[in-house]
Amino acid sequence: MIVYSTASDIIDESIRKLKWENQEKLMEVRDEALDYYTYNNTAKYIDQYFSGTLQQEIPIYNVNLTKKLVNRISLVYKNPPIRSIENDKYHELTSDKDWKFKNLERIHNLLGTIAVQVCWEDDHIKYNPILHFCPIMDPYNPLKPIAITYPLNKSTGDWRNTEDDLYVYWSETEHYMFDSHGKIIQVNEDNVNPYGVLPFVFIQPTHMVDEFWNEGAMDIALGNKQIDVAMTMLQHHIRTAGGQFVIEGRVDANNIQLGLNKVVVVDEGSMSNISSNTDVTSIKEGIEFQLKTIAFNNNLNFDFGLSGSKSGVALKIENLDLIEAREDEVEKWRRAEKEIFAIEKQVLATELNIQLSDMTVDYAEVEFPDYDREREEWDWKFKHGLADRYDYLIANDPDKFPDRQAAIDFLEDRKIETDSVNNIFKLNRNNGENTNDIPK
Repeated sequence: MIVYSTASDIIDESIRKLKWENQEKLMEVRDEALDYYTYNNTAKYIDQYFSGTLQQEIPIYNVNLTKKLVNRISLVYKNPPIRSIENDKYHELTSDKDWKFKNLERIHNLLGTIAVQVCWEDDHIKYNPILHFCPIMDPYNPLKPIAITYPLNKSTGDWRNTEDDLYVYWSETEHYMFDSHGKIIQVNEDNVNPYGVLPFVFIQPTHMVDEFWNEGAMDIALGNKQIDVAMTMLQHHIRTAGGQFVIEGRVDANNIQLGLNKVVVVDEGSMSNISSNTDVTSIKEGIEFQLKTIAFNNNLNFDFGLSGSKSGVALKIENLDLIEAREDEVEKWRRAEKEIFAIEKQVLATELNIQLSDMTVDYAEVEFPDYDREREEWDWKFKHGLADRYDYLIANDPDKFPDRQAAIDFLEDRKIETDSVNNIFKLNRNNGENTNDIPK
């Protein structure tokens, strides 16, 4: 039993509990959205709506919709940007950056507010998304974190795991861990942050106004949940399309067996069938309406493939809202790259004594497929001597042809193979002619 001496103690404890409960609910919602994105046993979120014997007749219907839509609205790092910096070793030390930032953008677009940790690991700079954390705010700026605390992931999520919960604390000057009992675990000497800066960047949605925690496209995960419910109900209606059998009279129900290949005989009663009269088409239209609404809320266009193939110009016009939204996202991530690079400079200066100059980031434009226009463009370049076959290979497959020499070697090998095949055909043709010259 806790005895409070003053009213202020009661108020402080109430506020602390209220904030903790809100934080727990927030993290539960974020965990659910992540499960829908990773397609991790999402049936558990609608299982409660189909209790009883219903699941003995039909399985829960769940679809992987969230990942497809979130990936589609994430266009900033769809193609890797060009980072220009004088130090060539920088790209070697940050070799995972393009791949990691594509993943960070998608997680951020789904959840909203996230923290990105810039850390030194395995002689490389790594970028870790921190999704569950408690920011410590600047008392003069309630939207600016000056420190962060977050739980350290356990080695396994098995309930038999008896590891104590550990937490990590970072500020500009301090870095240490502590357990659930408040015992501090030393990481560095005197718990000092060796970098002198908070090695975290907080990525916020563009609609941030006056709250630190902001949601991303959480409506996609919620819509996925609603569509799973609707699709399961649709399967149930299809399952019951044969109607409901009703028996009137004294009949032992345990001896009645129903089936498409069974004949029902009722001795002392009558049997009838009640049709469900379910309009399956209306249910399908309702599901399509839900999907279109979710897409509209996130600047996407859905026509379910009814419009056929379209030109790149037509696709660009249809996705104009999405392209405009991407422009805002580019500016946001440009600022984030700048903040992350400032931390990278401190990390490399501390770990390897490398001094970096400034870096510029050039984001790739979004291109929609227009094969006729692409062919006309290359034909024009070939005609006017502005490009050749090697340039075409490099532009269309930069991974296979990183430089001009690789393209030259490839075409030379192809020429040798083609000449060899032609010689074989020529030899076979000549042999056939000689055979015809032999008298029978």
